[in-house]
Amino acid sequence: MITVGALANQTAVALENARLVENLMKLNTELRQAYSNLDKANRDLERLDQTKSDFISIASHELRTPLTVIKGYTEMLLADRNLDENIKQVVTPLHKSALRLHEIVDSMFDIAQIDTRTLQLHVQPVDTASLVRDVCNGLTKTIAERRLCLTLDLPSLPTVKADPNTLRKVFSHLMMNAIKFTPNEGAIHITGTVAQPISAELPNGGVEIIFSDTGVGVDPAFSDMIFTKFYQLGELGKHSSSKSRFKGGGTGLGLALSKGIVEAHGGRIWVESPGHDETSLPGSQFHVLLPLTKQEIGKTIPMGTAVSVEIGQPK
Repeated sequence: MITVGALANQTAVALENARLVENLMKLNTELRQAYSNLDKANRDLERLDQTKSDFISIASHELRTPLTVIKGYTEMLLADRNLDENIKQVVTPLHKSALRLHEIVDSMFDIAQIDTRTLQLHVQPVDTASLVRDVCNGLTKTIAERRLCLTLDLPSLPTVKADPNTLRKVFSHLMMNAIKFTPNEGAIHITGTVAQPISAELPNGGVEIIFSDTGVGVDPAFSDMIFTKFYQLGELGKHSSSKSRFKGGGTGLGLALSKGIVEAHGGRIWVESPGHDETSLPGSQFHVLLPLTKQEIGKTIPMGTAVSVEIGQPK
């Protein structure tokens, strides 16, 4: 009986082992299939991203020439002092629309250059505080229309080696983003600080510019996604043609372009926000970190001017 019992136990163990081996083989097959599906999905995503990049590149190149012609001829008509007033009323909105389209196409062209790594930077010493002030001065009318309060509180910061034209685009996009997602009578605050050296990431320190607002905020789950091409917050069908209206329309390229430009400078851009809520308005902070270059022995980095300005009326 003992021998039969031991044999029965051994048989049961063998059967259980066989079942486990069969389950393990089945699991391995399922894992291989899952990896295959994941690999296919990644290839599909890569093709989709490449398709978007190709579309941007082709569209931006093909649209630039006819838009330049439209823009040029409308400007010639508006410069004519003898132009009939009725015609002028028609040409003026055409010119404004051409300018808007030209701006969109320029953004698409920059994105195409970033995707193909052909973006050329004309680097020179840049006073970031003065550049931010200039960008904000160009938006005083929009800020007044939205009844916003904009405060610039930028200390004297070291100049950075950067391309002022592309960096201006970054600050412009971040400002328009803050305006667009901050309701009327809200506030936008811009400040800056010197970042200390951090090993290989920031060996010589850097300059950090922070755009804070009292807007709808950003869901932390989408804090990376908002910097991708064509990402839009909310329903596409509800977008307006006004880029400064609260939750107004846009191309979905501004933050992607900003990220590409900042990273092309060796910097980093990110957002911090408690969450997205159109009732409590938690706000958000967009950070732009630009690296400082190593200075020659005996030389110091030139310092920019401090900027302390308030535009608009506080609540």
